Amino acid sequence: MKIVLGSPLNAIPKPWLYFDVPAVMVNALEIRGDPRVVLQYEGELWIDSGGYQILKKGLSVDLEKIAEIYRRVDAQLYLSLDVPPSPQDPPDVAEKKFEKSYSNWEKLRKMVGDSVIPVLHVYKDVGLFRRYLARYLDAPALAIGAAVPYVLITKGAPRGSRELALKLIAEVRAQYKGPIHILGMGSPSVTPILAVMRIDSTDSATWRLKAAYGKVVLPGGGERHVTSRSVNFGRAKPKYGELEELYNFLQATGFPALDDFYSRIKTSFEYRALVNAWVVLKSWAEPPRPKSFKTLYQLAVSH
Repeated sequence: MKIVLGSPLNAIPKPWLYFDVPAVMVNALEIRGDPRVVLQYEGELWIDSGGYQILKKGLSVDLEKIAEIYRRVDAQLYLSLDVPPSPQDPPDVAEKKFEKSYSNWEKLRKMVGDSVIPVLHVYKDVGLFRRYLARYLDAPALAIGAAVPYVLITKGAPRGSRELALKLIAEVRAQYKGPIHILGMGSPSVTPILAVMRIDSTDSATWRLKAAYGKVVLPGGGERHVTSRSVNFGRAKPKYGELEELYNFLQATGFPALDDFYSRIKTSFEYRALVNAWVVLKSWAEPPRPKSFKTLYQLAVSH
């Protein structure tokens, strides 16, 4: 499975300067010049339309502006400007957002080409999801969005939301023959499940965010707070042997910067970010650690 690192253009550190990174995804709204020069990156580049940020901030962006950025920047893949429904949205509101996402993709691919990838959204109305899946079956690749609130069970997600999200993803895999990318599901708790389901790729920006909050990500999932500062959430400290387990994983998989591991992981944001990026990239074959995701993993294996 390919794990794409989501990254701001001004990222510090830049993991791809230390080890191989399969692909990097950047936000179109941040781009001013050549993103490869800013990132110091020569590998596979993906560009996100910034749809989530646009929605969150209540902005309105002209499709032509997105198309102009896409035409100007040489990348391997461009995500269409999507309008994700919320789990709280009633079906009539959600359908308008599904239709807007579809319309945006049709317009952008005419302006830019087939490297613009549509986004189909997980939603509690299975019939609505299936109708739009049928409209995307001829796309050269397909991204699945809006799965995060269902899998993380945020406010408004229906009971059994994790199972629902995985059921819909499995339906896409059964019907759609091209490459499938799952947006924002690059956590080591989830990537082993997606790999078993034969999903081609996913992405993660948490490698840097968790590090900024003083946390390290464990192989197979879970996060531990390792600094001395106080935090308001996610306060779990490493249990006995967990940091040694992390060290052993890094060593076994060839992490290139193990000197002073136990000291640097507690004192350096940059070092924690590198460790987290490595774990995200390398641990998708590790069975999930959290009990709930372990159950979903076994369910995926059995199917």
